[in-house]
Amino acid sequence: MKTLAPVAPPKARLTLNDVARAMGVSRTTVSNAFNRPEQLSAALREEVLGKARELGYFGPDPAARAMRRGGIHDVGVVFHHDLRYTLGDPLSLAFLRGVAKELDARQLNLQLIPKMGRREQLAAAFQATADALIVLAEIEPELAPQVEAAHKPLVLVDAFFAGATMVSVQDRAGARMAMAHALASAPARVLVLGFPLKGSERERILKRKTAPRSLYVAGERLAGYVAEVRARGFAMEQVTWIEVDERDPESAAERIAQWRGELVKGTRLAIVAMSDRMALAAQQQVAAWTGVTVSAIVGFDDGPTAEAAGLTTIRQDAFHKGELAVQALLDGVRPAPLAVELVVRKT
Repeated sequence: MKTLAPVAPPKARLTLNDVARAMGVSRTTVSNAFNRPEQLSAALREEVLGKARELGYFGPDPAARAMRRGGIHDVGVVFHHDLRYTLGDPLSLAFLRGVAKELDARQLNLQLIPKMGRREQLAAAFQATADALIVLAEIEPELAPQVEAAHKPLVLVDAFFAGATMVSVQDRAGARMAMAHALASAPARVLVLGFPLKGSERERILKRKTAPRSLYVAGERLAGYVAEVRARGFAMEQVTWIEVDERDPESAAERIAQWRGELVKGTRLAIVAMSDRMALAAQQQVAAWTGVTVSAIVGFDDGPTAEAAGLTTIRQDAFHKGELAVQALLDGVRPAPLAVELVVRKT
């Protein structure tokens, strides 16, 4: 009887890790050579691709890539507000450009899902036809069932929910830097223009010596302001907290105009705002005031109009935040909160 030769086991398919080990570089470097060539110099990319060809590796397995993506073709971005606000807001547009860059590299589509106002319709957004969601909106505790039942990849941006993947910035640290700059100008009064916040949440932050992590951006920034006021020994009763409709940030001008009568002649006033748009509206309003010295105005975001206006502000990288949101959604990246920095200008 003829003896059959043993069948050799199929040769294992080469992977990115195999190429990386052979070259002594990171897996990310090899991945970038195939998927994000702009991240590498032309020489390094050619070196990686040449070594890959030499080893017999010709790129990621399309079937494996599809499996990793779970059949994802459309990524939805859920925004706080309506489309008119989203497409007219510089920070939102910078975030979208970051998202678009990553989706283009993966040949995926984008859906914009307006929330049409905070809280009211977020639950419906989880029923969108998109295969995966980036949610740039606050998640109320009562919406936990909708989050858990989404059954699709989901990343929260500037929102906080136990067990969810999140992308955020160091809001509390940035708020402390903003308040420190304002208090260094030796004001007699400080006016804080902030996003709306539930009364119970605001009182909890104001009363506790060290506020725990807030579910909301407004809460984190308020906690940072309060912590810095206390750390510098400034009288809390000399700080006024004014909420501004974040769907209409420029209404901050009207809000502080209503408060003008409380200031006595000769008062040194500092203004700290939770967004550049609020700060810039306030700057235009107080420019005509007489009998009051505005010692500092500080915003948050560093949008394109802040530099032109000479506004001191807290800079966050919204474009990179958009990139990270997609990477967290599709690549398993778990980023730490992004650092922010104080940018000192004329105010």
